[in-house]
Amino acid sequence: MKRLEAGRWRSVRRFVPGLSLVRSYSKSWLRPDLLSALTIAAMLVPQGLAYAQIVGVRPVAGLYAGAVGMLAYAVFGPSRHLMVGPEAGAAIIAASALGGVAAGAEPARYASLAALLAMMVGLISLLAGVFKTGALADFLSKPILIGYTNGAALIIIGSQLARMFGLERESDDFPGQVLEVGRNLGHTHVPTLLLGLGIILALVLLRQFLPKLPGPLILVVVTTVVAQVFQLHHGGVKVVGAIAAAPPSLGLPSVGFSDVRALLPAALSLALVNYASSVLAGRIYADKHRYHLDSNQELLGQAAANLANAFTQGFPVTGSDSRTAVNDAMGGKSQLVGAVAAVLVTVFALFLTPLLRNLPLVTLGAIVTVAAVYLMDVRSILALWRVRRVEAVLAVVTTLGVLVLGILQGILVAVALALGDLIRRAAHPHDAVLGQREDVPGWHDVTRHADTRTVPGLLVYRFDAPMFFANARYLREQLRALVAEAKPTPREVVLDASAVFDLDVTAAEGLEKLRRELTERGIVLVIADANAPLRGMLRRTGLMERLGEENVYLTVEAAVSRFEQRRARGGIT
Repeated sequence: MKRLEAGRWRSVRRFVPGLSLVRSYSKSWLRPDLLSALTIAAMLVPQGLAYAQIVGVRPVAGLYAGAVGMLAYAVFGPSRHLMVGPEAGAAIIAASALGGVAAGAEPARYASLAALLAMMVGLISLLAGVFKTGALADFLSKPILIGYTNGAALIIIGSQLARMFGLERESDDFPGQVLEVGRNLGHTHVPTLLLGLGIILALVLLRQFLPKLPGPLILVVVTTVVAQVFQLHHGGVKVVGAIAAAPPSLGLPSVGFSDVRALLPAALSLALVNYASSVLAGRIYADKHRYHLDSNQELLGQAAANLANAFTQGFPVTGSDSRTAVNDAMGGKSQLVGAVAAVLVTVFALFLTPLLRNLPLVTLGAIVTVAAVYLMDVRSILALWRVRRVEAVLAVVTTLGVLVLGILQGILVAVALALGDLIRRAAHPHDAVLGQREDVPGWHDVTRHADTRTVPGLLVYRFDAPMFFANARYLREQLRALVAEAKPTPREVVLDASAVFDLDVTAAEGLEKLRRELTERGIVLVIADANAPLRGMLRRTGLMERLGEENVYLTVEAAVSRFEQRRARGGIT
């Protein structure tokens, strides 16, 4: 019975990670989780209202989209730190798609289409999770992760620049946001800028000298009170303003098949962007705090958040880089942050909307900017440069791609470049002529050790890669050149296949051509250290028969020993 219960609990933890808190939650996490939840809720309110306006739905829908998304992800999502909710990139894609389908539509129909888009994103993510396509995340290597982190941090900072200078933000991309602020520096609202710089300085000092205090939350409260007492909005400092409270709308979106067909491209794009950005952000904090992030479960977490929003007349949501960074900066430890923040935002939306009326928008901009600066990781790029420069370049290219092309396009370009580098290395892999060293067991690269000696009449060659179509010709040409240079001409060529874990048809044909060429010159091709899958492929292609079973050995030592025995008996001249 106990084993059955343990098995059931493991299944629950696997598919509903948030419930694992019931058994694993530490009391020491409660204070930082609650403080982080308060700060995230304070951030989400104005952000949710703003992103709802971008999408084109009623402002309060942005609050419920954040609350529902965070709660659903807290239950089904694998990351302990990722905050899901309304985000600028997803809001812009959604607005573009809905504008083309619902131009001039009544508010009720527009809201239904927004909810339908969320449902479609959720269903696509759900199918991707069920069919375990999360393995695609394995193509997101460390350089891409570092590049994405820096690009996302800069995008976050760019999105707050106009707010810090007291300007209106019109551009939606990083280059445009920087140029926009540069062109309008003469219109800077100095009190707003000074207040923002003061908040940034206070946040940095609190983080440096009093790291246990909830700096962002303290400054939200202090600046709200100061703005109320001194009526800063009369001096031009922009504040959140009045928010109309309203309950959430429940139910399925009322739409037709033609709407589904029209929104499908946008839904596919959103599902892909959501997954790529969220799994990358989730991995950053999972690695930092040393826990495992299941990429397939991330798809299910995204699906749960968007499907829940579809049933509450919301719009597509995704992982928020800025709120996630603040959550980590505040010391958030678990999914409880999202659950509590969801409750707080819901209570606020229903009853407490007047409280943040005088919160300066620059306060939120400063909090987000500081969190983004601490998110950046330049040291890792320098470390990559010292170890392998091509990967440092890949990290920088990813950063630039994310900034200039957008998150999805930048990541795809980086993945394509990484795959190109992988194919280049696989097409021209490391190889070596091997020899023996006195009193040192094994076979060694003759170019790395001056005391290595080869066996006269024998060429031992190691190929450090799977044999496939891209490197089949390279292998053949390398061995041709080595045989031509060898003095005396070898009577046998031993191919050390210890690093060859696969062989495709093209490479098998290339090996057969090589065997024929060597045979015509009176040279025997021998394969040593071939694993079982490789030997199976040799049999299926007929190479084993043409090589001869006697010329395929389990080890290089066995092949060399056999060669020396034959030479001693006069079988080799």
